Amino acid sequence: MAWNNRRGARGRNANRMRQDEEDEALLLISASLMLMHPSLAHVDNNQPLPQHDGSFTDRQWVERVLYGHHRRSIDNMRITVDNFLLLSNILVERQYVPHNYQQRVPIQEALAMTLMLVSHKHTHCVLGTIFDRSIETINRNIKKVLRGLCLFATEIIRPGDQTAVHPRIANSTNFYPWFKDAVGAMDGTHISACPPTGEQMAYTNRHGWQSQNVLAVCDHDMRFIYVYAGWEGSAHDARVLESALAYPSHFSLPQPGQYYLVDAAYKNAPGFMPPYKNVGSESPAKALFNTRHSQLRNIIERTFGVLKKRFKWLKGPIDNFYMSTQISIVIACCALHNFLRMHQPEDAHFQRFESEDVHLNEEPEIGGLVPQPFALNVSPAELAEWKAKRDYIATQMYAARGRRRR
Repeated sequence: MAWNNRRGARGRNANRMRQDEEDEALLLISASLMLMHPSLAHVDNNQPLPQHDGSFTDRQWVERVLYGHHRRSIDNMRITVDNFLLLSNILVERQYVPHNYQQRVPIQEALAMTLMLVSHKHTHCVLGTIFDRSIETINRNIKKVLRGLCLFATEIIRPGDQTAVHPRIANSTNFYPWFKDAVGAMDGTHISACPPTGEQMAYTNRHGWQSQNVLAVCDHDMRFIYVYAGWEGSAHDARVLESALAYPSHFSLPQPGQYYLVDAAYKNAPGFMPPYKNVGSESPAKALFNTRHSQLRNIIERTFGVLKKRFKWLKGPIDNFYMSTQISIVIACCALHNFLRMHQPEDAHFQRFESEDVHLNEEPEIGGLVPQPFALNVSPAELAEWKAKRDYIATQMYAARGRRRR
């Protein structure tokens, strides 16, 4: 009985050994077939493989996006196909971007590279893999498009018609007629920055991270009408405004009697109307003015929200670009924002921030800790008259509120 068991065990071991030998033979045959495959015939283990082998054609990725599902263009470049083609035609026809039909990288591909950079914050290495281009080619074409978008910004970032009262004000009993002369809102926002060596402290803001302080004015349609980028993050908002108003200035001042809604970091002077400071329960008229002022002024916060939500590059941290390039990207993104607001107003980013009740992570400026300089030549009498105008608005607004309750 014991002998029969040993005999059975020997038989099983022999079968297992034969099976292992057959498996090894199959592996050797499979490896030989793979090495003999025609697709691997050109591989030389002694030669380095090229990083960009030209397997993509010049426009293959762009064509796949433009002529594929409609969501591809929006998801990858934040723009519809029709608007992408319209924008590329504008940049070429108005000679914002130099173009000839013999260049290796067409305008559509260069524009797609730029939109991918600002929309998803891809590095040049990632873009080189996507477009099968060298890093130098990616960098050169993105800079070319950025210069063109900055030229386009001078055309598209400007005030519109400010003679009529905006419907957002005219159709609201909370705002009309009190704010009928408010033609927009102004504020500063911090955009992440990678400053040069030796200037990190100047660009470090009060939150402890490095940024550039960007001053912007928008109208009540969420369109930028003025953008001033490049100031260090440690600079006070009022100091940035003083620089913007200094001669020579391209700042878009409102017409006499009109004004921009601003926060408490700015001075109450002709053309700019901030809320009251340090308002307590003993001043209900001023408190009501501040509440409605904030409701109307948050259009600039919502505009910043759309801008940063659409273009991830602005939220940082920023790669090692030259500061001049970082400033150009901010201006280019604001120009793209206005273009999309005109031609793509119903997209998801605008719809999300259309409501006045949307939650915003505002950055309150500590305006009382530093002086509030001002560059306009305004007499004391004009300042007193402007202050009286704000007091009159607050008083009449509160009185009208009481009459409606009765």
